[in-house]
Formats: sequence, structure tokens, C-alpha cells
Amino acid sequence: EEAGIPCVDEWIVYGDLSRKGGERAASQLLNKSVLPTAIIAANDLMAIGTITVAKERGLVIGRDISVAGFDDIANSELFSLTTLQQPIYQIGRQLTEMLFRLVNQLPIENPKLLLKPKLIIRESTQPPISG
Repeated sequence: EEAGIPCVDEWIVYGDLSRKGGERAASQLLNKSVLPTAIIAANDLMAIGTITVAKERGLVIGRDISVAGFDDIANSELFSLTTLQQPIYQIGRQLTEMLFRLVNQLPIENPKLLLKPKLIIRESTQPPISG
């Protein structure tokens, strides 16, 4: 919304967070009369499923359609997938500290801690081709 891009309900497709779920969701999006310029998946497995379906339909990833995921799993690099990398070590450390404090009945200093992910840009995304 901040970028001026409308959120259209029919552009949102739900899946089961698996590669097959990504394939099913991507099929729904790619069966529409107007193809999306980009698909952002809930996780990298669904994004890899999206890449599979898009390639089967003859689309070139990063040219005809951009695909991005979330998690930066090991296979993300193999698929040249743009993704958001979670700070897993920091998350684990903070959760462990919070759990320790709860078990020992100590106050949690910052219960709403926000840790920022890192955007890993690979070849699966590019600005849309205008025209």
C-alpha cells in the first residue's frame, strides 16, 4: 500500500507451505488471463514450487516473472532464488534467554523484540519489463 500497489484478494492464493503447495498455488495464479509480473511465496519451498510450474509453462524466471521466497533454505541458492534470510541464530538466542527468564521467574526486558531479516537478491527477481 505504501508503494501505491493495490492489494487484490484474487492475487492472494493459499498453500500448505510445501513445494507441492507452491506448485498448486502458482498454477492458480498462472492460469489467470493476466499473468503476474512477480510471485512472493510464504517460504522458499513454495517459491521453488512456483519456479517449477513457471518453467514448465515456458516462462524465464527473472525475466518473464520474478519469484521470491522467505527463509533462505539451502536449496534457495541452487534455484538462484531471491529470499529473506531470517536471523536464526539471534532468534534462538533471544528465545532461549526469554525462556530462561520465564522459568526463573525473572522479568523479560523486551518481550516484543523485532529482529530484521536480510534480503538476499539472486537471479529470480528483476524489475518488471515495461511496455
